Amino acid sequence: MAKSQKVKTTEDLMFELAKPFPRESIEWRVQRTTKDGTAGLALAYVNARTVQDRLNVVMGSNWQCKHINYGPKTICHLGLKLDGEWKWRSDGAGDTNYEADKGAMSDSFKRSAVMWGIGRHLYDLPSVWVKCETKNGRFSRFTQDPWQVVQSKQSDFS
Repeated sequence: MAKSQKVKTTEDLMFELAKPFPRESIEWRVQRTTKDGTAGLALAYVNARTVQDRLNVVMGSNWQCKHINYGPKTICHLGLKLDGEWKWRSDGAGDTNYEADKGAMSDSFKRSAVMWGIGRHLYDLPSVWVKCETKNGRFSRFTQDPWQVVQSKQSDFS
């Protein structure tokens, strides 16, 4: 005889969706660098596959998304089946510098997921300047671990 599974409430699902991602799932990108190129403003993010994995684990097949173009923006409508009906939350993004259309779809998807609590904790991290290298005026790599800078900024002993 199979064990009976507890039916998860909407509150349970929302809690699971909003759980912080493990550090190894979080990536860093630079928003801008100092004029001399020795430091960059580091932003934490997760990629679209990580968000899809969270939705698959928590919602199973009870999620879907639709993308539409609204002028120069791509809007993602992310629907979750909760309490037997589809609920939708949306957000948008413009084209990115790399693979413009694909980037807009990915960014709008991740932004709509934040509306459901997925990855929202990343916005609570402090803005940090991290030592980096640049080549020909463009960001190359961080030379310091952004997590260490975040941790020191959150510490009372920094």
